[in-house]
Amino acid sequence: MADPNMTGQGKLVIQTTTARDARPVQGVSVAVSEAGTEEGIPPTLLFTAVTDESGLTPVFDLPAPPRADSQSPGKTRPYARYLVQIEHPDYQPVSVIDVTVFDGVVSTLPVYLLPREESAALRTEAAVIPPPPLM
Repeated sequence: MADPNMTGQGKLVIQTTTARDARPVQGVSVAVSEAGTEEGIPPTLLFTAVTDESGLTPVFDLPAPPRADSQSPGKTRPYARYLVQIEHPDYQPVSVIDVTVFDGVVSTLPVYLLPREESAALRTEAAVIPPPPLM
């Protein structure tokens, strides 16, 4: 359910490359969901896309709190939180939790993919990005 306080809009692009930024990875499935706000409530899927030959997704327009919320101390957090899930048959899946999006800002999330070993069991790497410090 959409948050009525999210009257701003931020932008997010996901960039997928092989480990150590060696080369872009095309054909990666990317899903962007709202981060669950309460315990036990699953995330709400907002967008899906596939990366292009440059390893980039299209730009996702995402709801965010208005920029004015970051101008005064004591307000609620001035950013929105999202979950990004990345999958490709040749690479290990990745989930990035708490991706922050700010009103009026275009953010790029770099994701470094590791090859999937044929003998290894399927596992998901989860990265937790701490929220930015608020001054």
